[in-house]
Amino acid sequence: MNHMLKYSLACLLLVLALASCRKEPSYPDEPQISFKRVEQYDFDDQGLQIDSIFLVVGFQDGDGNLGLSNDTTSSDTKPPFNTGSPYENNFIIRLLKWQENPNNPGQFEFREFEFPVAGFDLSGRFPRISQDDREEPLEGEIRFGMQFTNEIEEYFAPGDVIKFEVFIYDRDTPVPNKSNVIVSEPITLFEQ
Repeated sequence: MNHMLKYSLACLLLVLALASCRKEPSYPDEPQISFKRVEQYDFDDQGLQIDSIFLVVGFQDGDGNLGLSNDTTSSDTKPPFNTGSPYENNFIIRLLKWQENPNNPGQFEFREFEFPVAGFDLSGRFPRISQDDREEPLEGEIRFGMQFTNEIEEYFAPGDVIKFEVFIYDRDTPVPNKSNVIVSEPITLFEQ
């Protein structure tokens, strides 16, 4: 019994020592992202076709300052993250649509989609990943959602193929760090 207790204590100390040797990952302070997947959910709402699309993006960040709060008392709503600033949104999306090249009729390619309303785009904010301001490496996934409808068929119709270019910003001030740019896989709209 005495030997068992002696060896059990030695094994426990060895396990604790090995567990405490785990080294924190080392990532750059500029966020790095990767395309993971697209989640697409089609449904019909009284004749209106709706596509809910979620882009899932993997991230790594060395100092853990990802995400912006929408709380008006937070520094995340003050410059450089204030309304109208180029850094107001931290999840930046450029929509590409498979369409004919106007300079070369008959040739199709992914071209940036021009929204009919000036200044409108799909970009937005994702919330803070870590709730404190401690510098620590972070790794995980961001799931960002949007909806498309076939309400105005001249813009989005069943069978249209789109994809997205995405990058993110962190909370560094006075100028946030920009991640690399990724491109999603093509998505066919309103497939049921």
